Amino acid sequence: MTEKTKQLKYLAQCGLILFLFFCILSLTDTISSVSLKRKSTAKTIAQVPLYIESPVTRHYNSLIEKRKGSICPILQGGFGNRLFQFSTAFAAARSKNMDLIIPSGAEISKVFEINETFNGAREVCKGFRKVLDKASPTFHKNLMNFSSTDNIQLGYGLQSWKYFYMYDKQLRKQLTFRKHIQNEAKQTIDKILQRRNITSRKSVNLVGVHIRRGDKVGNHDGFNIATPEYLSRSVIYYTNKYEAVIFLVISDGMSWSKENMPSHAPVEYISLGKRELDMATVVACDHTIMTIGTFGWWIGFLTGGDVVYVKDAAAKGSRFERILNFEDHYYPHWVGL
Repeated sequence: MTEKTKQLKYLAQCGLILFLFFCILSLTDTISSVSLKRKSTAKTIAQVPLYIESPVTRHYNSLIEKRKGSICPILQGGFGNRLFQFSTAFAAARSKNMDLIIPSGAEISKVFEINETFNGAREVCKGFRKVLDKASPTFHKNLMNFSSTDNIQLGYGLQSWKYFYMYDKQLRKQLTFRKHIQNEAKQTIDKILQRRNITSRKSVNLVGVHIRRGDKVGNHDGFNIATPEYLSRSVIYYTNKYEAVIFLVISDGMSWSKENMPSHAPVEYISLGKRELDMATVVACDHTIMTIGTFGWWIGFLTGGDVVYVKDAAAKGSRFERILNFEDHYYPHWVGL
């Protein structure tokens, strides 16, 4: 091998060593860069808070995205009051294509087959704007002048059939008593018929009677409670109109009721220990005698048939007389006696 050849071979080896050195150096930089990026990414991820969207939040956000409003009825007061509040909200939601949100634990949901319940209602509804009816037994059309994209809480009286009559059929379906309540009401009526040796339900006309006493006795708000004379007129109204009539009475003043119901007519007194059971039993009748209060009003509505009410329900000059509009509160086909 010549001297020149040795030099060329040496130079080639040096070039190869340098090439390998630079390759290793480049690879080291790449690894370091990747490592730094990984650390940077890990730090970035660690700084982002973990957010898990609850079902309630998802529901609320979906309403905002769809721009579809919601109505949350403020369910308060007596049982009859809550039925007015629910029914008005139900009809408003239907007419405006809005969502109706009812707490799943609401008392009316335990009594009736209401399918509009929502587990997180309180969380969703608490920030909604309130629309309130302060006059109760009077219809105020302007109260419903809110947008279908609004989210509102609707509450207080709302005690007029004009708020919901257009959805009568759908509302009655919602206000169907739950099966176990219906069954107990039927058993109660069957026992009465058996005791009276009546073999066919169709052969007798049952009239449910609700006599409100309780806190209305001696009230200063102007509520005129039923008198013995009113009960007598009501019983005569039905005995003259129908044959084979039996009156089924429920009351929060049963002693007074037993003393003042007309003795010439067949009467049964019902007290099953729970108001929804008493209510369901008289709703299973054919007709109604109501006295004062929203509980009796809803018995008349749910029963169908004839309904009679106290025509001078409000005392002269009282607050109740000032806010009560008979045409708004009582159906036109109901009879005031």
